[in-house]
Amino acid sequence: MDAAHAFDEGKARWPAITVDRDAFTSRVAPLDDAGDHAADLYFAFACGAGDPAALAELETHFLQALRGPLAKLGLEDAGIAETLQMVREELLVARDDRAAKILDYSGRGALQGWLRSVAVRTGLRLIKKTPKYDELGDEHGKLSADPELAYMKKTYGEVFHRAFASALGEMSAKDRLLLKQRFKHQLGVVELGTLYAVNAGTISRWVQAARDTLAALTRTAMMRELGVGTVDLESILRLIHSQLDISLSSV
Repeated sequence: MDAAHAFDEGKARWPAITVDRDAFTSRVAPLDDAGDHAADLYFAFACGAGDPAALAELETHFLQALRGPLAKLGLEDAGIAETLQMVREELLVARDDRAAKILDYSGRGALQGWLRSVAVRTGLRLIKKTPKYDELGDEHGKLSADPELAYMKKTYGEVFHRAFASALGEMSAKDRLLLKQRFKHQLGVVELGTLYAVNAGTISRWVQAARDTLAALTRTAMMRELGVGTVDLESILRLIHSQLDISLSSV
């Protein structure tokens, strides 16, 4: 990353916010390219340094925008307020020899998305600790054993189905047929091996390769539609792998 360029871009975007050029350059120089998020990196650094203008903007523009995602977890107003306070302390308070956590933001992906992930994980910890906030459940009203995955399904479920359909359409007819035979028609690897005149081990490799391709194409389509960075990649991958076989069974 060109730290000097990142500084100039950040200063142009946030003229009222003051950042020490040398300190910023020293912190940013070892990082990879921030792409379109150099201004976010500048802003996050200013928050970590305690700049009053940056902290005010963080509160009014960034943190308040997290109320919607937190409400989707099932948190009520009191739970949202408590979560946001936990986020403030986690991000802005230096502990022992460790700098404020907001300085961990590396510019890969938009700052708002990074903050959303921090807030959701914090909210989920609160839900686990305080059962009265745990309103997430399946279609039968049972509490989810995996609140984060339940949140991902609720938030990104429709996006997943669109991405899945798009990905399936990009695959070869042979791979689509193989996945349909394996997951919808429930043919075992021995039966498929007989059908394709190969051994069961070969069929297993073919099925796994086709499934991996479908997962990769679905992930790409989801991230393209959502515009998310690597900060959300792990959660999206969990959602894909939890739903892929279920979706294949109805192809």
